[in-house]
Amino acid sequence: MTEALSRARLPILLFSLLLLVGGSKLDAVRPLEGEIVAFVIPAVAVFSGLAPFTDAHGALRDRVFILGALLLLASELASYQAVFDSGPLVPAWLTPALFVLAVPLTVWAEVKGSRRGLRSRISAWFGLAMVFALYFHGHVARGNLFGSVFAAFFVALFLGGGTGLFLGEAAVRRTRRA
Repeated sequence: MTEALSRARLPILLFSLLLLVGGSKLDAVRPLEGEIVAFVIPAVAVFSGLAPFTDAHGALRDRVFILGALLLLASELASYQAVFDSGPLVPAWLTPALFVLAVPLTVWAEVKGSRRGLRSRISAWFGLAMVFALYFHGHVARGNLFGSVFAAFFVALFLGGGTGLFLGEAAVRRTRRA
């Protein structure tokens, strides 16, 4: 990831949040905005987690990108099912099972990346995407889609992102001491 893009990521996210809050004031735009944001949040989280690994060693990069692709697909399918009230596109147990397997793999990737000098928070970013997908899919209110997305984002930010940040940081610190 280039240095300029790395510096611009936070202002871009803050500007997006400003648009989100500003758009929420218009009642006519709110349902469409909820649909769009439901698909954008997992994509931003997964791509932000993957960004530091573009400079990683080939084998590590490939494994992390495959994991990211699977998580992105599962998260977007969960959002699709919630937004469009479709029937199950995959068996109900598959997405949570994939997410349970992905947690130790994301921590492993963060540790491997730190050993190679990468400053990544992949566990936090992927945790945000996973919790958003599970919470949003299970708690969507069709009458207030925007509110459901907003609530799912904050639950995912604190629960998924916070837990991922803690797990990743603890694992990296533990391996540095060893």
